[in-house]
Amino acid sequence: MLRHCVKFMLVLCCAFQLKAAPIQAGDVLEVRLADLRPTQAVISHDQVNYKLASYRTNSKKLLEDFCEMSGWGKKVEFSAESSLLRPDSYQCLGKEKGKKQKKSEMNTVVLGPDNQLYLTDGHHGFSALYDYVGKELKVSVLVTDVFNQPQQQKSGNKHDFLAVLVAQGLSWSKDANGESLSTEQWPEQLGRVALHNDPYRGAAYFLQGGVWKKPKPALPFVEFYWADYLRQQPELAFTGYRSTAALVQWLERIHAHLLSLKATTNISHGFTAAQLGWTGKADYQRLDQLLCAADKPGRLGLSLQMRGMAVSCGPQRFESELLLDSGLQQLPKATNAEGQVQALIEISAGQVAKWQQSKSQPLKLEWEMKDGKPRQVNYLPYPANYGIIPSTLYPVAKGGDGDPLDVLVLGPAINQGSLVQVRLIGLMRMKDQGQGDDKLLAVPLGADYQQINSIETLIAVYPGADQLLKLWFEHYKGLPQQISVEGFAPAKEALQLVKDYSL
Repeated sequence: MLRHCVKFMLVLCCAFQLKAAPIQAGDVLEVRLADLRPTQAVISHDQVNYKLASYRTNSKKLLEDFCEMSGWGKKVEFSAESSLLRPDSYQCLGKEKGKKQKKSEMNTVVLGPDNQLYLTDGHHGFSALYDYVGKELKVSVLVTDVFNQPQQQKSGNKHDFLAVLVAQGLSWSKDANGESLSTEQWPEQLGRVALHNDPYRGAAYFLQGGVWKKPKPALPFVEFYWADYLRQQPELAFTGYRSTAALVQWLERIHAHLLSLKATTNISHGFTAAQLGWTGKADYQRLDQLLCAADKPGRLGLSLQMRGMAVSCGPQRFESELLLDSGLQQLPKATNAEGQVQALIEISAGQVAKWQQSKSQPLKLEWEMKDGKPRQVNYLPYPANYGIIPSTLYPVAKGGDGDPLDVLVLGPAINQGSLVQVRLIGLMRMKDQGQGDDKLLAVPLGADYQQINSIETLIAVYPGADQLLKLWFEHYKGLPQQISVEGFAPAKEALQLVKDYSL
């Protein structure tokens, strides 16, 4: 009897599945991010990075974006323990209050002839969720078309299907170099690993709202049309992610170029500048706040920090890719009025670019040149902040190198050009090709390092720190070994050097 009941229940279950309503245009589905197939191969990683940086510092922003993409508006109720992977830990208030789901705010999909869901809008937003939360996250999507019915198929293969999507303006069929994609090159997953970076698409994103605005009604892929045009201008060649200054200057050149256009200028795919939202209006305030807004990183600044690039939002300002104004009005003394030793940071911890105080303009830092090119360390990045004790000079005749005293300020990265008060904890005795090149060792003043006042306490709190510094400096210039670390001296010897060689 039990066996017959089980069989009957299985038959009912299968019958129910067979009679399940087929997916139709207008349906709202809840699916995993892993189940969505992209219809473009490139995105702006910088745009996604900006979102990820925002989510790291503001969990509410993450939940607001998710609720909005789900069609329930941005209002959300949550706690510190809320997670998108636990739907019962937060509430999209629009849904809880019984409001109508806004399909116009949702990302869209089409059902392909292979019964796969293809994302036709929202690659950046969903890629941010894919990279931040994971591919198992379930999201709501709106079905706009179904291609798995016989009357809607051409041959049923993916090549023809993708060609239809391109023809209908539902897919972007080019790679990051503007070249057409083959069917085999279409990615299978979302996220920055699968979708390549188009910096020109990023430039269009960061300049949107000023010199150009999104046209109404909305035009799919408008940022890609602008990117296509910018990529073809030789004077706007992408400079790479070498420095924040170089990127800002590149965007400034693009901004100036766009201002010089006419409304009738042909941009891409038969669209004129005016049709793509060109305003012809300068927006220098928006441009100025991309890297830093007041004393905090702006949208571009947050994005570049996600790449591990140093972003300074203090008084320091890059005058060019090779020159940084420290913002100081006069050259500081080696010690301040309270007798605290001062350090001017030339290279932030974690950087490879070799900067130094300009000999001709001491209030500015310059990127050191070697063989006509900006010098970079061909090794792991600096393990500490590197700088000088201002207003000092360590003579060659006394065992120095004829420059200001060098200092390593241990701890997290400090912005280039910053003047910080430090506590000397010791001295690393060094020779570079036989010439004295000692480095003072210091920690920032403050509670984080108040227990460290000597080499011995440094090693006690951070075992191996002395050997880490020794190994790095002995190897960062490569082989044959040019630098030798001959040992460490106590803090009193470091302080005596500052006293003896202050100007």
